Amino acid sequence: MTSEKKTMLKVFLKALVVMVFAGLYAWSGMEMKWMRRFLAPAILCLSAFGFSRDWRYLVQMPVMFITLCLGYGADSVWLKILKRGIFGLTNGASSSVRNIWAKQWLLAMFQIILVTATFIAFGVFNPLPSARAEEFFLGVVIALIPMVAVKDYEN
Repeated sequence: MTSEKKTMLKVFLKALVVMVFAGLYAWSGMEMKWMRRFLAPAILCLSAFGFSRDWRYLVQMPVMFITLCLGYGADSVWLKILKRGIFGLTNGASSSVRNIWAKQWLLAMFQIILVTATFIAFGVFNPLPSARAEEFFLGVVIALIPMVAVKDYEN
């Protein structure tokens, strides 16, 4: 198999990890919150570690456990914006631990801003047809950049 084909296969596998993360994130909006809080970030970070052999993903994992346990539900619009903003900010940062540590500032800042803005816009004003679609999309936003940014381990 050529180098380009191997690279493309890894991209497909990383996209699959993002979809699994997003699916668990959305499913746990209905039941079993532990899937969102612990299983999804474990799959994301262990997969990133598997592709890269970068131990910083193992440090990122418990940080994501903590931030994904934060609540973001509220009744008033302003409180929703505040809580979603805090949730987005902390989860954008926790999913960027490795990129911050590696001083990849563009990726880290883009992730933090994207996750925060998406959580506010889609979480408060949900333009999607259902809560499940919204939560799946939010899961994709949390996982996509961190997974695509994984630098593959070279033997």
